[in-house]
Amino acid sequence: MGKSKLISFILSFFPGLGHFYLGLMNRGIAFMATFFGWMALVILASVITGFNGFIALLILLPLIWLYSLFDAVQLCGRLQSGETVSDSSPLAELSESLVNGYKSRLWALLFSIIPGAGHMYLGWQQRGLGFMSTFFLAMFLMEWLRLSLFFFMLPVIWLYSFFDVMQLVSNDISVPASEGSFSTWLLERQRWVGLVLIGLGILIIFDRMVVPYLSYELINFIKTGFIAAIFIGGGLRLALGSKIDLPATEEKTGVSSDNELMEGERCNHRENP
Repeated sequence: MGKSKLISFILSFFPGLGHFYLGLMNRGIAFMATFFGWMALVILASVITGFNGFIALLILLPLIWLYSLFDAVQLCGRLQSGETVSDSSPLAELSESLVNGYKSRLWALLFSIIPGAGHMYLGWQQRGLGFMSTFFLAMFLMEWLRLSLFFFMLPVIWLYSFFDVMQLVSNDISVPASEGSFSTWLLERQRWVGLVLIGLGILIIFDRMVVPYLSYELINFIKTGFIAAIFIGGGLRLALGSKIDLPATEEKTGVSSDNELMEGERCNHRENP
């Protein structure tokens, strides 16, 4: 008798039981031990140290729970289709995928909870770096400048990054050679990376050695002016910079080739009536 997705879904509300129902004992034990082990570890650390901030780490529990739930339903579907499912833990599956070079769709979606991490797992290093940098930069500016202006950017960036990973996984898009690695990206932009590091050093010196002696109003004025100057400078650079010529697409190239061929035939007809 085949396994029911509905029963697997209901049992998976308790992490690991859905996998037990499917006969995947090792995988079920791994999920159950991870869920309750993490809960016990966080509570124990909070009780021993007396620091309630550890409770915030419990945010990982719903992520583990969701992963266990969808993993059980997905594996049930694979069993119903007649596939052979390996009874290995998720970490063992991740290690195997990294060694063998194939990418797990479930791990890609799980990593994409952090903007850019899913892209990096799939091999899109530069794309992932862009999403991750933009997301955390907006978060930093929102906290540093106390401006709600950047708040709307966070869900937009997160959703765009998440669904972009889903599209890459669903369409099985291969990583282009131009994507390169993170180290290659840094070497190609060595000058800009150096300027950013210098700017960060100046910012740290200003924050630690100058800010304590300034008034609150003056600090906000300097911060706002600094970020506004960067945005205005970047906007002027894009607006007044030279226009980038995009390469012609294959369709346009094909059309132009056909037109040239037709013109050549017309010339031949005129020369040889």
